[in-house]
Amino acid sequence: MTAAPYDTYRAGLDAGRLTFQRCRACGEAWLPPREDCPHCWSADWGWEEASGKATVVSWVVYHAAFDKRFADRLPYNVAIVELDEGPRMITNIIEIPPDEDVIGRKAILAFERDHDRLLPRYRLDPS
Repeated sequence: MTAAPYDTYRAGLDAGRLTFQRCRACGEAWLPPREDCPHCWSADWGWEEASGKATVVSWVVYHAAFDKRFADRLPYNVAIVELDEGPRMITNIIEIPPDEDVIGRKAILAFERDHDRLLPRYRLDPS
């Protein structure tokens, strides 16, 4: 029996690797992991490892904690990045410059430990 997609994805993160799925039928790539291609519904897909390069598509800074577990992180950002390989993911930008629009900026994968887990986050590419 094979591991469920989320378990395989989580194992990659625990090992410091960001992986995503790509459909062998239509070529679509996606995150978060799932059983079938979200484009054509094919169950014929494989895993690929991300290069770690991405572009910031959108972001927002929260100044109010809508969940008490995030109160000690205020203010914090939530961003959508598009990996160079195609899929988009929700993440955080580490050390985002205050009052600076970062949409369209290149970003580089940087894992951070959050409690007991390694999480994929991004830093803006300085180059």
